[in-house]
Amino acid sequence: MRPRRRVSLFLYGERNEALVAEGGWEGRVRSVVAAITDGSTASPGQLCGLSDDVIRLIESDQPARLAEAYRLFLQLIGSGAGFFLRGSDVYYPEMLGLKEAAVDLLSENESPFVFENSDRVFLMHQGYCFDFLRGSGPDPEVWSYGEGSSVGTIPERTFGRFTDWLRVNAEREIPVWARHSAEIRQGTIVVRKNLDGSITEHHQARNDW
Repeated sequence: MRPRRRVSLFLYGERNEALVAEGGWEGRVRSVVAAITDGSTASPGQLCGLSDDVIRLIESDQPARLAEAYRLFLQLIGSGAGFFLRGSDVYYPEMLGLKEAAVDLLSENESPFVFENSDRVFLMHQGYCFDFLRGSGPDPEVWSYGEGSSVGTIPERTFGRFTDWLRVNAEREIPVWARHSAEIRQGTIVVRKNLDGSITEHHQARNDW
């Protein structure tokens, strides 16, 4: 299989002081959700949390119990949050079946790695990389695997806490979507709604003006 360059989900963006939270894991999750609700990354009406029944369904999808920080993430934005983490299978219902998909990806790449029952895969990106939670605490570690980029085809520990992973992704994405919104206001990007309800974005060159 030809190695594919992984699109990094873990690059640091600009430091956002709003994301430096006190109050433990709960404060850290809530600070990220507040920070992404900036009108560009997401608006208040685009924060889609999940009911307790749906969260129980998600918990039963994999053997691992839900860590408390991840459970709060699901309660607040488990079904979507505007542009945040767009393009990755991290929200309900796309996150269902992720562990099986991760096992298949490891098998395809002849990886000797075997998940523990306490591991929970919570994100897959375009079918060739995934993240999972490892540990029994309320804010567990994040481990990551990328096809063609993980050393020895073995997942690696990338963050000491789930809330660190969440914060870093917010720091990376917030300035990106702020620029995107500015380009729409300036007319550099033209947004059109199609007949089927989908949205098409067109980058307008200067000679189109």
